[in-house]
Amino acid sequence: MIVVAFFALAAVGSVIRWKTAIFFGAHKGTFLVNVIGSFCLGLMVDLSDPGLTLIGIGGLGSLTTFSTFCANIDSLSESNYRPGLVYALLTVIAGVLAATIGLNI
Repeated sequence: MIVVAFFALAAVGSVIRWKTAIFFGAHKGTFLVNVIGSFCLGLMVDLSDPGLTLIGIGGLGSLTTFSTFCANIDSLSESNYRPGLVYALLTVIAGVLAATIGLNI
């Protein structure tokens, strides 16, 4: 049953990420889901229920995306490194701030 729940949450997270990228555009959508995922993981870090671990890894793990984040940096840096650098820094800083806010709520 846990495996089925994991796959279901992973499917939901990845569909939400896909729809967000379509609605906001690839770069903005990836930024948004990564920051929201960081915030939600910050909220969940003190909780010890195994089901919440399942949500964190299955649902939020598939919602957030490191590979697309890297691909976005690469595509933004094709002609000039600055847009990619700014995108990377903003995403990391916003993600850390969002996780910190989640931890402190």
